[in-house]
Amino acid sequence: MKQLFCVGNYSSKGIYCLDFDNGLFSHNELLPNFQNCSYIIKNQDFLYNVVEVSDGIVASHNLKNSSYKFLNSCSSYGRCPCHLMLDSARNILYVSNYVSGSFCAFQINKNGEIGNKLYFEEFQKDISHVHNVALSCDNHHLFVIDLGTDKIYAYSIVENPSFNLQLCDVFSFPTKTEPRHLVLDLSNNLYVITENSCEVYTLSFSNNKFSFISKVSLLPNNLEKSTNDTGCAIKISKNYDYLYTSLRGKNLICVFKILENKLDLIQSISCYGSMPRDIAFDKTEDYLICANQESCDLSVFSVSPNVGTLDFKSTYKIEKPSCILPI
Repeated sequence: MKQLFCVGNYSSKGIYCLDFDNGLFSHNELLPNFQNCSYIIKNQDFLYNVVEVSDGIVASHNLKNSSYKFLNSCSSYGRCPCHLMLDSARNILYVSNYVSGSFCAFQINKNGEIGNKLYFEEFQKDISHVHNVALSCDNHHLFVIDLGTDKIYAYSIVENPSFNLQLCDVFSFPTKTEPRHLVLDLSNNLYVITENSCEVYTLSFSNNKFSFISKVSLLPNNLEKSTNDTGCAIKISKNYDYLYTSLRGKNLICVFKILENKLDLIQSISCYGSMPRDIAFDKTEDYLICANQESCDLSVFSVSPNVGTLDFKSTYKIEKPSCILPI
Protein backbone atom coordinates (compact mmCIF):
# COMPACT_ATOMS: atom_id res chain seq x y z
CA MET A 1 0.00 0.00 0.00
CA LYS A 2 1.45 3.33 -1.08
CA GLN A 3 1.62 5.93 1.71
CA LEU A 4 2.89 9.48 2.18
CA PHE A 5 5.28 10.45 4.98
CA CYS A 6 6.52 13.85 6.09
CA VAL A 7 9.91 14.08 7.80
CA GLY A 8 10.96 16.85 10.17
CA ASN A 9 14.69 17.51 10.34
CA TYR A 10 17.55 19.81 11.35
CA SER A 11 18.43 20.93 7.81
CA SER A 12 17.92 24.39 6.32
CA LYS A 13 15.70 23.05 3.51
CA GLY A 14 12.29 22.57 5.13
CA ILE A 15 10.07 19.47 5.52
CA TYR A 16 10.63 16.42 3.34
CA CYS A 17 7.64 14.57 1.87
CA LEU A 18 8.32 10.95 0.87
CA ASP A 19 6.42 8.15 -0.79
CA PHE A 20 6.49 4.82 1.04
CA ASP A 21 5.56 1.51 -0.58
CA ASN A 22 6.32 -2.07 0.44
CA GLY A 23 8.99 -1.03 2.93
CA LEU A 24 10.81 1.38 0.60
CA PHE A 25 10.97 5.20 0.54
CA SER A 26 11.24 7.46 -2.51
CA HIS A 27 11.27 11.25 -2.91
CA ASN A 28 8.00 13.11 -3.36
CA GLU A 29 8.14 16.82 -2.41
CA LEU A 30 9.81 19.44 -0.23
CA LEU A 31 8.03 22.06 1.87
CA PRO A 32 10.54 24.93 2.05
CA ASN A 33 10.38 28.15 4.13
CA PHE A 34 12.09 27.29 7.43
CA GLN A 35 15.23 25.73 8.93
CA ASN A 36 15.20 23.25 11.83
CA CYS A 37 11.64 22.01 11.28
CA SER A 38 12.44 19.42 13.92
CA TYR A 39 8.92 18.36 14.94
CA ILE A 40 5.75 18.04 12.85
CA ILE A 41 2.16 17.00 13.49
CA LYS A 42 -0.98 16.62 11.36
CA ASN A 43 -4.62 17.56 11.91
CA GLN A 44 -6.97 16.48 9.10
CA ASP A 45 -5.69 18.31 5.98
CA PHE A 46 -3.26 20.54 7.86
CA LEU A 47 0.37 20.12 8.89
CA TYR A 48 2.05 22.01 11.74
CA ASN A 49 5.74 22.32 12.50
CA VAL A 50 8.06 23.95 14.99
CA VAL A 51 11.06 25.97 13.90
CA GLU A 52 13.60 25.07 16.57
CA VAL A 53 15.59 28.30 16.83
CA SER A 54 16.24 30.74 19.66
CA ASP A 55 13.20 32.87 18.82
CA GLY A 56 10.84 29.93 18.32
CA ILE A 57 8.27 29.75 15.52
CA VAL A 58 5.24 27.57 14.84
CA ALA A 59 3.95 27.23 11.27
CA SER A 60 0.97 25.70 9.44
CA HIS A 61 0.53 24.19 5.95
CA ASN A 62 -2.45 23.02 3.92
CA LEU A 63 -1.96 19.49 2.56
CA LYS A 64 -5.37 19.17 0.89
CA ASN A 65 -5.20 17.71 -2.62
CA SER A 66 -1.40 17.56 -2.25
CA SER A 67 -1.19 21.34 -2.67
CA TYR A 68 1.39 21.76 0.15
CA LYS A 69 0.43 25.40 0.67
CA PHE A 70 2.03 27.44 3.46
CA LEU A 71 -0.67 29.10 5.60
CA ASN A 72 0.82 31.13 8.44
CA SER A 73 3.37 31.23 11.24
CA CYS A 74 3.68 32.87 14.64
CA SER A 75 5.94 33.06 17.67
CA SER A 76 6.02 30.00 19.92
CA TYR A 77 6.36 32.40 22.86
CA GLY A 78 9.56 30.67 23.88
CA ARG A 79 13.01 29.53 22.82
CA CYS A 80 13.74 26.41 20.78
CA PRO A 81 10.32 24.71 20.56
CA CYS A 82 10.75 20.94 20.32
CA HIS A 83 7.30 19.32 20.44
CA LEU A 84 3.68 19.80 19.32
CA MET A 85 0.46 18.17 20.48
CA LEU A 86 -3.03 18.52 19.00
CA ASP A 87 -6.30 18.48 20.88
CA SER A 88 -8.47 17.78 17.83
CA ALA A 89 -11.74 17.87 19.78
CA ARG A 90 -11.11 21.46 20.90
CA ASN A 91 -8.97 22.53 17.90
CA ILE A 92 -6.07 23.48 20.15
CA LEU A 93 -2.36 23.20 19.38
CA TYR A 94 0.12 22.87 22.27
CA VAL A 95 3.76 23.85 21.85
CA SER A 96 6.63 22.83 24.16
CA ASN A 97 9.51 25.33 24.35
CA TYR A 98 12.60 23.43 25.45
CA VAL A 99 15.19 26.09 26.25
CA SER A 100 12.84 28.60 27.90
CA GLY A 101 10.97 25.91 29.85
CA SER A 102 7.46 26.93 28.83
CA PHE A 103 4.42 25.67 26.96
CA CYS A 104 1.73 27.50 25.03
CA ALA A 105 -1.75 26.67 23.71
CA PHE A 106 -3.08 28.15 20.45
CA GLN A 107 -6.53 28.08 18.91
CA ILE A 108 -6.61 26.48 15.46
CA ASN A 109 -8.86 28.36 13.05
CA LYS A 110 -11.30 26.61 10.71
CA ASN A 111 -9.03 27.32 7.73
CA GLY A 112 -6.17 25.51 9.50
CA GLU A 113 -4.21 28.63 10.42
CA ILE A 114 -2.72 29.03 13.89
CA GLY A 115 -4.94 31.47 15.75
CA ASN A 116 -4.96 33.24 19.10
CA LYS A 117 -2.87 32.27 22.11
CA LEU A 118 -5.17 30.71 24.72
CA TYR A 119 -2.76 29.78 27.51
CA PHE A 120 0.90 30.23 28.43
CA GLU A 121 2.98 28.97 31.34
CA GLU A 122 6.68 29.20 32.06
CA PHE A 123 8.31 27.07 34.75
CA GLN A 124 11.73 27.71 36.37
CA LYS A 125 13.79 30.08 34.23
CA ASP A 126 17.15 28.71 33.03
CA ILE A 127 16.41 25.36 34.74
CA SER A 128 13.22 23.95 33.21
CA HIS A 129 13.11 22.26 29.79
CA VAL A 130 9.57 21.40 28.67
CA HIS A 131 9.81 18.47 26.27
CA ASN A 132 6.36 16.88 25.91
CA VAL A 133 2.64 17.63 26.32
CA ALA A 134 0.02 14.86 26.16
CA LEU A 135 -3.73 14.46 26.66
CA SER A 136 -5.31 11.92 28.98
CA CYS A 137 -7.43 9.22 27.37
CA ASP A 138 -10.67 10.84 28.53
CA ASN A 139 -9.52 14.22 27.13
CA HIS A 140 -10.05 15.92 30.51
CA HIS A 141 -6.43 16.23 31.65
CA LEU A 142 -3.16 17.50 30.25
CA PHE A 143 0.26 16.08 31.14
CA VAL A 144 3.36 18.28 30.78
CA ILE A 145 6.92 16.92 31.11
CA ASP A 146 9.69 19.18 32.42
CA LEU A 147 12.95 17.37 31.69
CA GLY A 148 15.02 20.05 33.42
CA THR A 149 13.43 19.65 36.86
CA ASP A 150 12.58 15.92 36.56
CA LYS A 151 8.84 16.48 36.93
CA ILE A 152 5.56 15.73 35.18
CA TYR A 153 2.58 17.99 35.80
CA ALA A 154 -1.10 17.05 35.54
CA TYR A 155 -3.66 19.75 34.73
CA SER A 156 -7.45 19.63 34.64
CA ILE A 157 -8.80 21.24 31.46
CA VAL A 158 -11.43 23.87 32.28
CA GLU A 159 -13.68 25.12 29.46
CA ASN A 160 -16.26 27.27 31.25
CA PRO A 161 -16.49 30.21 31.24
CA SER A 162 -13.32 30.13 29.11
CA PHE A 163 -10.44 27.79 28.38
CA ASN A 164 -8.00 27.38 31.28
CA LEU A 165 -5.75 24.80 32.96
CA GLN A 166 -5.75 24.01 36.68
CA LEU A 167 -2.82 22.14 38.23
CA CYS A 168 -3.97 19.02 40.10
CA ASP A 169 -0.81 16.96 40.72
CA VAL A 170 2.97 16.77 40.19
CA PHE A 171 5.10 13.62 40.04
CA SER A 172 8.81 14.03 40.82
CA PHE A 173 11.34 11.64 39.29
CA PRO A 174 14.75 11.04 40.90
CA THR A 175 17.23 13.87 40.27
CA LYS A 176 18.87 13.82 36.83
CA THR A 177 16.48 11.14 35.54
CA GLU A 178 15.34 13.59 32.82
CA PRO A 179 11.85 12.43 31.74
CA ARG A 180 11.46 13.16 28.03
CA HIS A 181 8.38 11.72 26.27
CA LEU A 182 5.32 9.69 27.22
CA VAL A 183 2.59 7.53 25.73
CA LEU A 184 -0.65 6.33 27.36
CA ASP A 185 -2.81 3.24 27.26
CA LEU A 186 -6.60 3.14 27.55
CA SER A 187 -6.43 2.86 31.35
CA ASN A 188 -4.55 6.17 31.68
CA ASN A 189 -1.30 4.39 32.49
CA LEU A 190 1.60 6.60 31.45
CA TYR A 191 4.81 5.15 30.01
CA VAL A 192 7.55 7.78 30.35
CA ILE A 193 10.96 7.40 28.72
CA THR A 194 13.83 9.11 30.53
CA GLU A 195 16.74 10.67 28.71
CA ASN A 196 19.61 10.52 31.18
CA SER A 197 18.78 7.41 33.23
CA CYS A 198 17.68 5.45 30.11
CA GLU A 199 14.56 3.93 31.66
CA VAL A 200 10.82 3.61 31.13
CA TYR A 201 8.69 4.55 34.13
CA THR A 202 5.12 3.28 34.33
CA LEU A 203 2.74 5.57 36.22
CA SER A 204 -1.00 5.41 36.76
CA PHE A 205 -3.24 8.48 36.88
CA SER A 206 -6.54 8.24 38.73
CA ASN A 207 -8.65 10.64 40.80
CA ASN A 208 -6.35 13.51 39.80
CA LYS A 209 -3.28 11.77 41.25
CA PHE A 210 -0.16 10.05 39.90
CA SER A 211 1.00 6.71 41.32
CA PHE A 212 4.27 4.93 40.57
CA ILE A 213 3.89 1.36 39.23
CA SER A 214 7.30 0.24 37.96
CA LYS A 215 10.43 1.11 36.02
CA VAL A 216 12.66 -0.82 33.63
CA SER A 217 16.04 -0.13 32.01
CA LEU A 218 16.49 0.37 28.27
CA LEU A 219 19.90 -1.29 28.50
CA PRO A 220 19.71 -5.00 27.55
CA ASN A 221 21.29 -7.70 29.75
CA ASN A 222 22.32 -5.15 32.37
CA LEU A 223 24.85 -3.50 30.05
CA GLU A 224 26.69 -0.62 31.66
CA LYS A 225 25.42 2.84 30.73
CA SER A 226 27.93 5.09 28.96
CA THR A 227 27.86 8.89 28.99
CA ASN A 228 26.62 8.84 25.38
CA ASP A 229 23.57 6.70 26.15
CA THR A 230 20.32 8.68 26.19
CA GLY A 231 16.71 7.55 25.90
CA CYS A 232 14.78 9.35 23.19
CA ALA A 233 11.50 8.25 21.53
CA ILE A 234 8.69 6.03 22.79
CA LYS A 235 5.69 4.65 20.87
CA ILE A 236 2.91 2.21 21.73
CA SER A 237 1.25 -0.29 19.40
CA LYS A 238 -2.38 0.27 18.43
CA ASN A 239 -3.48 -2.79 20.43
CA TYR A 240 -1.51 -1.51 23.47
CA ASP A 241 0.48 -4.75 23.70
CA TYR A 242 3.97 -3.45 22.92
CA LEU A 243 6.20 -0.45 23.59
CA TYR A 244 9.00 0.66 21.26
CA THR A 245 11.83 2.96 22.34
CA SER A 246 14.97 4.44 20.80
CA LEU A 247 18.29 4.57 22.65
CA ARG A 248 21.03 6.89 21.43
CA GLY A 249 24.66 6.08 22.14
CA LYS A 250 24.29 2.32 21.83
CA ASN A 251 22.00 3.06 18.85
CA LEU A 252 19.27 0.55 19.65
CA ILE A 253 15.54 0.12 19.30
CA CYS A 254 14.10 -1.71 22.30
CA VAL A 255 10.81 -3.64 22.23
CA PHE A 256 8.84 -4.25 25.43
CA LYS A 257 5.88 -6.54 25.98
CA ILE A 258 3.30 -4.76 28.16
CA LEU A 259 2.30 -7.02 31.05
CA GLU A 260 0.23 -6.30 34.13
CA ASN A 261 2.20 -3.87 36.32
CA LYS A 262 5.48 -4.40 34.45
CA LEU A 263 7.28 -4.28 31.11
CA ASP A 264 9.23 -7.21 29.67
CA LEU A 265 12.14 -6.39 27.33
CA ILE A 266 11.78 -8.89 24.46
CA GLN A 267 14.15 -7.41 21.86
CA SER A 268 17.02 -4.96 21.43
CA ILE A 269 17.97 -4.41 17.80
CA SER A 270 20.44 -2.10 16.10
CA CYS A 271 18.84 1.02 14.59
CA TYR A 272 21.15 0.50 11.57
CA GLY A 273 22.32 4.09 11.87
CA SER A 274 23.56 6.61 14.39
CA MET A 275 21.61 8.72 16.94
CA PRO A 276 18.11 7.25 16.58
CA ARG A 277 15.76 10.16 17.21
CA ASP A 278 12.12 9.50 16.39
CA ILE A 279 10.40 6.21 15.65
CA ALA A 280 6.99 5.82 14.01
CA PHE A 281 4.68 3.18 12.58
CA ASP A 282 3.27 3.30 9.09
CA LYS A 283 -0.54 3.36 8.88
CA THR A 284 -0.83 -0.41 8.67
CA GLU A 285 1.59 -0.97 11.59
CA ASP A 286 3.32 -3.54 9.40
CA TYR A 287 6.44 -1.35 9.49
CA LEU A 288 8.31 0.76 12.02
CA ILE A 289 10.61 3.56 10.81
CA CYS A 290 13.52 5.03 12.75
CA ALA A 291 14.99 8.51 12.07
CA ASN A 292 18.77 8.37 12.52
CA GLN A 293 19.80 11.99 12.89
CA GLU A 294 23.59 11.67 12.90
CA SER A 295 23.93 9.11 10.09
CA CYS A 296 21.31 11.01 8.03
CA ASP A 297 19.02 8.11 7.14
CA LEU A 298 15.72 6.38 7.83
CA SER A 299 15.79 2.71 8.81
CA VAL A 300 12.77 0.58 7.96
CA PHE A 301 11.81 -2.49 10.00
CA SER A 302 8.98 -4.96 9.48
CA VAL A 303 6.88 -5.71 12.58
CA SER A 304 6.18 -9.39 13.24
CA PRO A 305 2.41 -9.92 13.62
CA ASN A 306 1.27 -11.06 17.09
CA VAL A 307 4.89 -11.06 18.28
CA GLY A 308 5.88 -7.39 18.00
CA THR A 309 9.56 -7.97 17.23
CA LEU A 310 11.38 -6.15 14.42
CA ASP A 311 13.31 -7.24 11.31
CA PHE A 312 15.49 -4.78 9.39
CA LYS A 313 14.43 -4.14 5.77
CA SER A 314 15.98 -1.03 4.21
CA THR A 315 17.50 2.44 4.65
CA TYR A 316 16.87 5.76 2.92
CA LYS A 317 19.31 8.68 2.99
CA ILE A 318 17.88 12.01 4.16
CA GLU A 319 19.43 15.04 5.85
CA LYS A 320 19.37 15.08 9.69
CA PRO A 321 15.90 13.51 10.24
CA SER A 322 14.30 14.07 13.65
CA CYS A 323 10.56 13.35 13.28
CA ILE A 324 8.57 10.94 11.10
CA LEU A 325 4.86 11.38 10.37
CA PRO A 326 2.58 9.21 8.20
CA ILE A 327 0.12 11.45 6.34
